[in-house]
Amino acid sequence: MRSVSEWRAVLAEVDQAGLCAHPVRLRGVSLDRSTGELAEGALLVPCKDRRATVCPSCSRLYQADAWQLVAAGIRGGKGVSPEVAGHPQLFITLTAPSFGPVHRADPRGVPRPCRPRRSAGCCPHGRPLSCMLRHGKSDPAVGEPLCPECFDYRGAVLWNAHVSRLWGRTCDRLYREVARAGGVSARELRSGARLSYIKVVEFQARGLVHLHVVVRADGGAGPSEAPPAWLDAAVLTEAIRQVVSQVGVPVPGVEESGLRRARWGSQYDVRVLLSQDHADATAIAAYVAKYATKTADGTPWLAHRIRTRAQIERLVLRPHIVAMVKTAWALGGRRNLAPLRLRDHAHTLGYPGQFSSKSVRFSTTFTALRQARSEYVRRDAVGDFDYDGEWRYAGRGYANADSDTLAKTLLDALPKAPRKVPQGSQSASQESSQCP
Repeated sequence: MRSVSEWRAVLAEVDQAGLCAHPVRLRGVSLDRSTGELAEGALLVPCKDRRATVCPSCSRLYQADAWQLVAAGIRGGKGVSPEVAGHPQLFITLTAPSFGPVHRADPRGVPRPCRPRRSAGCCPHGRPLSCMLRHGKSDPAVGEPLCPECFDYRGAVLWNAHVSRLWGRTCDRLYREVARAGGVSARELRSGARLSYIKVVEFQARGLVHLHVVVRADGGAGPSEAPPAWLDAAVLTEAIRQVVSQVGVPVPGVEESGLRRARWGSQYDVRVLLSQDHADATAIAAYVAKYATKTADGTPWLAHRIRTRAQIERLVLRPHIVAMVKTAWALGGRRNLAPLRLRDHAHTLGYPGQFSSKSVRFSTTFTALRQARSEYVRRDAVGDFDYDGEWRYAGRGYANADSDTLAKTLLDALPKAPRKVPQGSQSASQESSQCP
């Protein structure tokens, strides 16, 4: 049985790692502030992994930081001028096109038939194109194709691979469309106004990504300056609708796929954010931030890069997701698709970009938030040793098995934050789960 001093050491180890599931162990020489002497010491630092399936503790902190980034960009704070609350702002959801019909569940939890089309007939492979079952949100059939042989897996993976490029083209076209609405050139618009954004990627049950984006119009000086009077929410909304319906990027030819140009899906949602509604900003920030900690399918299986084909065969996932991974791996072996590095991104179903990103002047940064937190810890640790010593890697995980058990127990006891869809964004969620 452990003594009181031993249990205190266990508690100190867990506290130092911040309940991290896989802390990094460091050893080195540092200055003992209480004696002023150099001493050999050990240090546990959090792994800082953003994915909830890998480290629940670090992911909660990452999600909280993501919330701060979004909220500060909508209403100000954290070094961002409060003037932004009065600037035109939109909350946009962009989806993928259809690559084949899939089973679906109503996002509102209403028990209704999946695809009630009795006269739909059958596909060329003899499978019915209708489904009268009432799927719940947790039903493993949701997202599975009605006919896997008809589903365009190659097109789906290639679309995921071009989402980042498609978003970049969308941003460029948005400047030109807004400039056209204001009767100025794109160069003149960029000198007198800025369009800032923050976006996160969500994987749908069908394995395709869609984007949640907050877009804000500022003056030429950035968040502290209002945009030109003519650049209001209505102009920005119409520009978004025009660009989303027209923009596209070329896709390398794959004979087995019908995809030649990546475009946004026809189902998208554009919502104007109200400057006086701080509750609205809070809800949107929470809604966007929660996706920043997810893996491609919400499980640990796709949390890390896939190195060999044998790893794919061991995946315990829905058949559709496994098929997406296999397709990305197979396409990654083609010489004409080598620049897409599809094998490196097979665990993200071909998507190569960041799960969350923002323009430079939208709000504060993760680095600034972490630096502020680090400085707070330094001020608080008056009697501790100096963390600025020379440290070297000594391994991963807790040195004590009891510390690992205690960290997991405390994490399980933490309250789970409610996940509410912000009012007015239900239509975006509904559309994202339904393929035309």
